[in-house]
Amino acid sequence: MTDDHEEPPADGNDAVSDDDDAVRDDAVHDDEVGWSDGPGRDIVVGLDGSVDSERALHWAVREAVLRGTGVRAVLAWASAGPAQDGSRPPPATSPEHPRWTAQWILNEAVDRVRADEPYARIVARTVFGPPVRMLLAEADGAEMLVVGARGATPSGRMPTGSVSLACLHGATVPVVIVHGGSAGWEGHRPIVAGVDGSASSQVALAWAVREARLRAARLRVVHVWTPPPALGDGAGAAGEEVFRDAARALLDDAVRVLRGPAGAGVEVEPVLVWGGVSRELISEAARAQMLVLGARGRGGFAELVLGSTSSQCVAHAGCPVAVVRGAAGGAALEGPKVSANREAGRPRAHTSVP
Repeated sequence: MTDDHEEPPADGNDAVSDDDDAVRDDAVHDDEVGWSDGPGRDIVVGLDGSVDSERALHWAVREAVLRGTGVRAVLAWASAGPAQDGSRPPPATSPEHPRWTAQWILNEAVDRVRADEPYARIVARTVFGPPVRMLLAEADGAEMLVVGARGATPSGRMPTGSVSLACLHGATVPVVIVHGGSAGWEGHRPIVAGVDGSASSQVALAWAVREARLRAARLRVVHVWTPPPALGDGAGAAGEEVFRDAARALLDDAVRVLRGPAGAGVEVEPVLVWGGVSRELISEAARAQMLVLGARGRGGFAELVLGSTSSQCVAHAGCPVAVVRGAAGGAALEGPKVSANREAGRPRAHTSVP
């Protein structure tokens, strides 16, 4: 990929456009290169030079093809020199100025992905400011935000990087965490959606239905239930039966709408599982293209994103994990929509295996 760097002005200051679009939330956006189709619901990917973030870009490019949109690859950088007021970058002539390094890292990653994905439609941009704040601002109104599980900073040694977790906390759009080694495009594998009866899990289920339809993949709708503790008075078996029946009814309610137009074209498999929520969902994810969860739930999914269930799934699932935010008034399940024919040379969705 070729990129046209501007030489720093003679006075040593970065050129800053007077156009209002150049500044958002006191951030200076510099060096935009690549394809752009104007404003729209594109997929935003956070890059940082790590292997996982580059895998995330690969994943996002293929996802964008299915959704008929583009990808915005974003790398946030900040000065290592004296503290700034945050309104603009430090002088480009400063030895601490990492702007050119950031652009080089970004260009190298995008070039490698374009070599593997020649149909890629990518806008590559660097932004100045704290990575989490910049990524959340870029992703506002986007189709989704995609990040790698582990970053390039020392915290990247953790199971899931601090930037990824912070994005899960603050994003208003679906966030997909891509793990190293998790391709997420095995055609014979299903999409797995965890449901718990909450409004948020229903919104996530609607998102998973669309994903399964785009990929021509099976959709496994999974509800995990845990029996009550043994009482020791002979009532344990009867109590467990009541809990099992209630869990089955919850799962049936979740998938009932999918038997109509909302689930047309998607092979739906309801799955009732006994055990610990995190453990069973991670087990399901080991055989899936993607695990989809609601951002807030009840019961086993209580305080998802901030709670242990999501933290465990995001950290240990063997496939990309999508966390979808929603509420009672969120998106409802919809029937299929006819999409335009794919352009020649783009990948096709895999045929599902019964």
